[in-house]
Amino acid sequence: MNKKIIAGAVSAAVLSLSGTVYADTAGDLINALVTKGVLTEEEGALLSKGNDKKKANTPIVKNKGGKFSIQSADGKNEIALTGRMHFDYRNSDLDDSDFGSDLKADEFDIDGKSTSASEFEMRRARIGIKGKLDGIWKYDVVLNANGKGGNNLDTASLTWAAMKPFQIQFGRFKQAFNLEGLTSSNDIDFNERSFMNQISPHKKLGIAIKGTPTKGMTYAVTKYQEGYKNNVIEEENNYSGRLTYNWAEANKIKDSIFHVGIAGFSEDYAQRPKTSSNAGGGGTTHARLFKFKSAGRGFSPLAALDLQGSYLTSGGASEKVKYAVDRENRFAALEGIFAKGPFKLQGEFGQGKFEGKNHRDGIASEADVKIGYVSANYVLTGEHYSKSYKGGKMKGIKVKNPFDFEKGTGTGAWEIGARYEYLGIDDVQLQQASGFDESRLRGAWDCGTAAANTYKGISGSACDLDVHQYTIGVKWIANQNVLAKVSLTHSDYGKEVVAPDFAGSDNSFDSETLLQTRVQWMF
Repeated sequence: MNKKIIAGAVSAAVLSLSGTVYADTAGDLINALVTKGVLTEEEGALLSKGNDKKKANTPIVKNKGGKFSIQSADGKNEIALTGRMHFDYRNSDLDDSDFGSDLKADEFDIDGKSTSASEFEMRRARIGIKGKLDGIWKYDVVLNANGKGGNNLDTASLTWAAMKPFQIQFGRFKQAFNLEGLTSSNDIDFNERSFMNQISPHKKLGIAIKGTPTKGMTYAVTKYQEGYKNNVIEEENNYSGRLTYNWAEANKIKDSIFHVGIAGFSEDYAQRPKTSSNAGGGGTTHARLFKFKSAGRGFSPLAALDLQGSYLTSGGASEKVKYAVDRENRFAALEGIFAKGPFKLQGEFGQGKFEGKNHRDGIASEADVKIGYVSANYVLTGEHYSKSYKGGKMKGIKVKNPFDFEKGTGTGAWEIGARYEYLGIDDVQLQQASGFDESRLRGAWDCGTAAANTYKGISGSACDLDVHQYTIGVKWIANQNVLAKVSLTHSDYGKEVVAPDFAGSDNSFDSETLLQTRVQWMF
């Protein structure tokens, strides 16, 4: 009689187990009770049948390496938390003695995003979800906690991924250009990416066709919108494309990467000029064709080309909304990775033309831009880079001996690296509207004249720019979730520079040395 009572109690307990409780526990309990004779084999079989039905619909909770996800029992649906926090400290050798005696020197921050100041910075703070649906769709929605200008959406996309050779993605995502840019900020070799990333289309609204047609090969073609919102009544024609091949992966050569790739973008869109920063009430507007910053988002603008927009003879700054500048940008790049065991050599080189046309005033500006970098990295603890390569790009290093912060055991992975990068701009055309001289160059330009904060009233054809940057760095990847890194970069402008927007300043400088540190948490 007691056994029957116990069996009834066990049955009720087993069948009432929540779907989020480990389903295998109920099965183990039933088997144990049958073995001890508390339940007969028939009773055990009956309970096991009910438990199997529940198990078939029980979500699987995963918590591996600090990554939390919930997956359906059949594995076709999944939702996972993702996030990152990058906390930086930066120290620049530029100070108010370089910028002059202007009272605003201590607040030097031209574009609200970059500064040469020594400071703490929350470089990134993101949280979101990613996963799959019905086994054929992939999705992600990631929010940026420190987004600029009210735009807190980092990425949000849906990908039809029923087959590897052909997939379709749409939403806001990284475009098909720039090996460094396509590598997650969690996994880049140094604190910041190179000059190449500063002209990359990066994260845009659009649609992509991509895939892996054969082992070792990837391709992607995208069409995208330049801005988060299109505020001009004109069709955009912006495209990017990338093709890569890893010969080592295709031929099953272990512990190696022999990656080559070609990528490019073509852009045709209308840009709305903005009121000049030095026009004192908005007498003119400018359309910026490009702007570069020194290493670590330091001195800005290191190189900028502005085409004059509308001259606001009436109507004040509100007049600026009436006319747009047509943009045509073309850029192509080669990329490569050679890795053997714990050593990696990586580089990219690209060249293109950036053009802008103000049809209202019949003027135009253009320039040829060349960018390149080469970097060498070595993992002191012996981890192999080939284990971190997937889908035509680099992922995070797979740590062999993770550091346990609770127990104080493990070494983590230690990596050292060096990078050289180059920015060259020439064949500059800088046309002015009749009676005005507001098309301009700003930054480290060599125009055959004394250094100035802005170069105006010139043809531009005599101006060029050559900047060289040298970076060394060390990285400690404690485990899958925690990382620390330090980078030291010297930027050689090749020309004396006067900081823009500092009236009467005659101080100049020709280089910058920047120390950057980062503590990084990710999952």
